[in-house]
Formats: sequence, C-alpha cells, structure tokens
Amino acid sequence: MLPLVACSANTPAEVNEESSDGTDPADDMPDSALGETADADEVTEEASGQVGGAVEISSVEFAGRLWDPFLPPLDTGTEVTIDGWLTIPASTEPVPAVVLTHGCGGPGGERVWADVLADAEIATLVLDSFGARGVTEICSGRETLNVADPIVDAYRAAQFLRQHPRIDPDAIAVMGFSFGGRTALWSALRRFQEAYGGEPFAAHVAFYPSTCYIQLDDEADVTGGPIRIFHGTADDWTPIGQCEDMVDRMASGGADAEIVPYDGALHSFDNRTLAWAVRHQQPSAVSPRACTFVERDGAIIDPDTGSVAGVGSPCVERGVTYGYDADAHEASERDLLALLDDAFDR
Repeated sequence: MLPLVACSANTPAEVNEESSDGTDPADDMPDSALGETADADEVTEEASGQVGGAVEISSVEFAGRLWDPFLPPLDTGTEVTIDGWLTIPASTEPVPAVVLTHGCGGPGGERVWADVLADAEIATLVLDSFGARGVTEICSGRETLNVADPIVDAYRAAQFLRQHPRIDPDAIAVMGFSFGGRTALWSALRRFQEAYGGEPFAAHVAFYPSTCYIQLDDEADVTGGPIRIFHGTADDWTPIGQCEDMVDRMASGGADAEIVPYDGALHSFDNRTLAWAVRHQQPSAVSPRACTFVERDGAIIDPDTGSVAGVGSPCVERGVTYGYDADAHEASERDLLALLDDAFDR
C-alpha cells in the first residue's frame, strides 16, 4: 500500500491556473535546491562574518513505507549520511539555531527562511532527508520512506549543532513544512526521543503540517518547548480544522500547543518562490483532507477498513491547490520571530 503524504511548495508536475499556453512556468522559478551552491567540504564566509556551507549528518534509514512499520527500533536501521546546509550569522557570541525539515517535494523554500532567520541572528541547518535515500518526491505516493527517518535526521542535526562552537547548545528549535511539519511535531513526543536518542528542542514549529489527521495514543506526552502550528484557513491539502482538533486534544492533555491561523491563506503560503502565479494546482498529489487515522496496537490504522492506513484508504483524495500569500508570509515572520525570541529567552 502506497503512503499518504502531503507536500511543501516545491512540488513536481504542477499546473498553473494562470498559464494555458503550454509553457512551464516552473522554468522561471529560482533554483533553491540543496547542495548546488557548495560542495560538501566548501564553506563560504561573507564580509559580514556570516558563514554558510554544505555539511554532512550521520543518520539511519529504516525499512518500510511511511508509518509501516511504526516506530521501528533504532538498531534495525542502516547507517546513512544525509546532506544539509548550515548558515551561521555573524556574532561575537554563540547564537541559537533552528533545524529546518522539508516537505514532500524535497528541500527548496526552506532556504528563504534561512535568510530570514540569519537576519535575526539565528543559525539554521536545512536538511535533505531524500537525496541520500534515493527519494525524489513523495507527493504523489510513487516514492516513500519511513517517517522515522527524518525524525532521526532532526535529532542527529541537533546533536551536530550542539557540538558547534558558534551555536548555543541550549537554544535549538525545529521547524518543518507539511511533510516536514510532521517531523517537527512528532519529534516533541517523549517516546520518539527515548526511542531515537533525541533531546528536547526549545520549540517545535510546523507550517501546515501533514499529520493532524493522525491521532496518536500519547500525542500530549511531549517534552521541550512550545508547539506552534502556522496554518492558512483556505488550505485544501492539509485542512486547518484537522490541526485545530489535534491542538485541542494536546492542550487538554497539558501540552503547550497552539495554532496560529492566517485568513484566506493556502498551503505553502510562506514560499515566495511561488509568487509568479496566484494559485497552483497539482492533480496527482494525495490529500488526507477527509481522513482520520488512529494509532492502534502499534500501527496507524484506517478505522473505515481496519487495515494499515495509506493511499488505498477510501478517504484519500487527489488534487490540491497551493500558493504564496504575501500578507500571511509577513505575518508569519513576525509571529515566528516573536515565538523564537521567547523560546530562546532573548
């Protein structure tokens, strides 16, 4: 059974509502793929003292597809080295940092956030959880990986940052987008940290996450800093209502979880590389908008079938829209920086 996924802004095979002349508007999009501006051992330093460069992170790769098996033991994974892009702003003192995890189309728009955070004197480590595992995209369900893979990636990236002399080891947050939003949220769970050697993050930030339709047994048993979801009210890929319900359950269980809505914003509202069109469509992408999956006996189950959930579940639909929203993006920048300043106690 193919996995159920949702994606961030850099999705393949998209259709632009405003273009019908047979040309591909994506040809005009800026190249923001990881690893194309520096080799693994190349680090650049700007006149301002800001440092940026490609790095390698040791992680693991588990067998299976998405959540099948769910929470595989760490010792069943095989060693893999993933790529990342580290940006450290100029500072005379160690700076806080954010681990950035990408959506189902692979890394891309996260580098825009790296620039924003650098201006705020916050370092970033953008991860590529796909390349080393031979995955191109998982938006359509043709390819997949175990969701535990990027969670271990985030924990290992945090370990890498804690050892860096220019990073404050006590001020590291995680932030993810759509598929990566699941990583940002599930990495807060105590049992995931215990299973994969993770340490608490100072904050967990998820933009329009692809996980709110899954009800875990212990979703309120979290450690670390605040959990915040930034979400557009017009999102038809990963609807905000699912996340509002999840946040209510988590908050009722004692977790510091909140959702920040942006009126009229679509999925990927923060990715300004999409600003060349008002709205984008991807007919082949799978969406969980009509689904509610539950954890049962160590598996993620579709209650309608009693089987492991996936693309074959009756609730799964295809066809989504997404697009940039300048007002929502600007507001989310303000909200994010305020949250991180508080989380980093600065």
